[in-house]
Amino acid sequence: MLIAVIPFFARVAVAEVDLSQSTVSSDLKTVPAGTVVTVNVVLKNSGDTPSHGTDVRVRFPHNGFLVRIDELPKLKRDDDEREVEAVVNIPEGGEYPFSFDLLASRKEAQHTLSSDIEVRNFLADARLDTAFSIKISSAPSTAGVVIGGLRFHPAAFWVLGWMICGGLFFVWLRFRLQWLREHPKSSVLPSRVRRLPALALVALIMAPVAFLMVAAGLAWRDLQSLTSWKEAQATILDRREVIKTETRKEPGKRRQTSTTRTPEFALKYQAGEHEIISSGFDTGTSLHIGGQVIGKAAMEEWVAGKTIPCWYDPADPGSVVVRRGFGGAYIFFLIPLPILWFGLRQLQKVNQAVRQLDELDSTVG
Repeated sequence: MLIAVIPFFARVAVAEVDLSQSTVSSDLKTVPAGTVVTVNVVLKNSGDTPSHGTDVRVRFPHNGFLVRIDELPKLKRDDDEREVEAVVNIPEGGEYPFSFDLLASRKEAQHTLSSDIEVRNFLADARLDTAFSIKISSAPSTAGVVIGGLRFHPAAFWVLGWMICGGLFFVWLRFRLQWLREHPKSSVLPSRVRRLPALALVALIMAPVAFLMVAAGLAWRDLQSLTSWKEAQATILDRREVIKTETRKEPGKRRQTSTTRTPEFALKYQAGEHEIISSGFDTGTSLHIGGQVIGKAAMEEWVAGKTIPCWYDPADPGSVVVRRGFGGAYIFFLIPLPILWFGLRQLQKVNQAVRQLDELDSTVG
């Protein structure tokens, strides 16, 4: 009898919970920015004793949002810690499947969408730490013109036009300055005019023009958000702060660190006949002051589940904002204006010198 009892107690002694065979998979290999990906989790107890009171914790992704998880009982959500927690029971040799949806932020192309999953059974001293990770690719663009199978964004044509104009301007100005220097009566001109370098003068004019082109593009988007974008009611699914820290160190000076915090929301709204899940906050022209972006109050007030108005682009319904209009960032585009004025002033002097020599030539003739 003693011989029969020993194996029984041996089996009881080795009875344990084993979560190591659990799996995590997704329905996409890569996720385009602004797209929802479903993560499938199968918690598998390969042990020979039930795993009661198993704590499951899912952390929100850094470069995206948790927009759905509703298959776990007694779900607790902590938006400040960016995680959800639940308690499940897994029978011996059994499974507990669940899934959740992640939204890749439209601002995080070429980054990684990841989420940590922690499973704990404290009584059985069993644990599982795993993670889901998938690369965020650039969202397919519908704007621009298709040439030879390649799509060219309208901004590419603006850049190309700017480069062509800059090249033609340089050639014209170089010949004009060369004519001034080689003219028989060029000695009557101020030396500073004759010595003006063509490339530097072109840069003084074309570089500020490039800044103003960027400002014009942003202003056009802001104007469109006020005039032609459609209004809808959006439900907040998740929120996050995009924190960017920049450190600058100059010789002989202390290291300076600046941090900006920009809110971003995952929203569900109706665009015509389609239900859209996307992310956004504003058109990108908000002014950062003291490391904080205007909209911090919205970050604190607008919590998951709240319904707020939003505006989306009819041509691209995934492009959505909850703050629209012209931001304060345009003040930075005033910086190159003095440089542009100085360059135009020098160009005016060149033109005046050309006219002066032409008048001298006509008088002699």
